[in-house]
Amino acid sequence: MPLDGEVHLYCLNLPHDASKLTGYGCLLSEAETKRAGLLKSELVTSRFIAGRGILRTILGAYLDVDPADVKLATGEHGKPYLADGTKDLRFNLSHVDDLLVLAVAAGLEVGIDIEKIAAGKPVHDIARLAFSRQEQEVLLAMPASRQIQAFYRCWVLKEACLKACGSGFSLPGSSFDMPLIFEPMVKLINCNQTFWHVRDIEVPEKYCAALAVEARGGSPSLPEIVWCVPNGKLADNT
Repeated sequence: MPLDGEVHLYCLNLPHDASKLTGYGCLLSEAETKRAGLLKSELVTSRFIAGRGILRTILGAYLDVDPADVKLATGEHGKPYLADGTKDLRFNLSHVDDLLVLAVAAGLEVGIDIEKIAAGKPVHDIARLAFSRQEQEVLLAMPASRQIQAFYRCWVLKEACLKACGSGFSLPGSSFDMPLIFEPMVKLINCNQTFWHVRDIEVPEKYCAALAVEARGGSPSLPEIVWCVPNGKLADNT
């Protein structure tokens, strides 16, 4: 189990091996199996099955239960959580392509997001919809060569916060400011009347990721990050 004030991070490759997918599929709940069957393509389905199977395997190890017996539920805006509440374990996950990132903490809400950096994305159009006025102004003032990276960094930091507080984008991204340039790597942010420690996390090149961790009472004490695979490296699976 993570210690108090500690966050365990995972960065994993989703497998496509048929035998592994079959094994992970056996761990899914009836609702998860039904959801997998409704997905639009074989690739999306395999990624969902692998992601849920890996999540259940990791949580089962923390809880000392069979992965198939992990009771998962979903909040109003889609944030997953442990339904039985037997241990005060909080988690959040995100995936893009075949990459999955997962954060696990004891007693602290967490949010995590990963995105693939796409050079052709209409970042200014998206920023007008999802960023605050201050964020838009800072982005536009940057050299063009830095704007794509800055946009994605701001996006994952904001989404990590929104996922941590459980609102997702039901709370407008423009409702709080995320500094596009800040040092040190960790910043205390007020989002949805709660303070969060937000930070970049190291992931493979061409991707961008961030973590948000609840700051109890606005405490400046930083959570300790424990990589359960080497920092920024990939593990094939659990």
